[in-house]
Amino acid sequence: MILSVFDFETNGGPGASVLSASSIVFDEAGHILGIFNRFYLPVERFDSFTARIHGLTPGRLGALRIGARHYDYFVEDWINLVYFWKDFGVDGVVAHNLSFDASFLPETAQGAFLWWCSMKGLTHHCAIPKRPGNARIRGASFKWPKLGEAVDVVCNGPRALCPPSETERIEEALGGDFPHVSLFDCFELYRVLTRVVLNAKHLLRFAPSNIPFHGVRSRVVLKSHKPPEPDDFTESVKLYERNLRSFIRQTPQRTS
Repeated sequence: MILSVFDFETNGGPGASVLSASSIVFDEAGHILGIFNRFYLPVERFDSFTARIHGLTPGRLGALRIGARHYDYFVEDWINLVYFWKDFGVDGVVAHNLSFDASFLPETAQGAFLWWCSMKGLTHHCAIPKRPGNARIRGASFKWPKLGEAVDVVCNGPRALCPPSETERIEEALGGDFPHVSLFDCFELYRVLTRVVLNAKHLLRFAPSNIPFHGVRSRVVLKSHKPPEPDDFTESVKLYERNLRSFIRQTPQRTS
């Protein structure tokens, strides 16, 4: 089985521009087969509030895009993420909070794969009690876990699942703390998924996705003239990607 995890950092809620798109493809043994990691400019006016969350300011985006050979905007480049998944013949695509991330992909992209939402799919395994009066999940005893909460339960807590040896090797070699950009979140989800595949595969219930696509709201492309601003943040992001790419298996083998 070949699986993929993906994550977006965006310029706001549904209908905003995607600023970074990341995905990791791996096999059941935890071997990383491929990495997709690209940064984009927003079509609409930059949302400074959202930037305070993920740290991707206009200047940092410019620095991270130095030497980039892909399109400036995700709305022009999403098809290459689809080709990336198709090239590896992925059997299932996973996102944490799938209903949000998949809304940035057109229906044609969603229709090409089977999907699983780790946030909803791990709710009962994580078993995090809802706050009193929280009716977000009607009739349920537990709340949807945030990605960090899922990592704590599946990878670190008393109910942690045993990792494949390859996952454990990569975790030990990487170590350290890194910016929580989309590629880092993908690796955290990879850590969770490889453990689930090894120990609790029954939780994986891949299905077609029919999440409404929210196209970019703005009809005016605002060209950014902000000069690139390399800093410790952008250098750590680049270093993290280089280190993670060093673990890509050179001769991927498909497993049944």
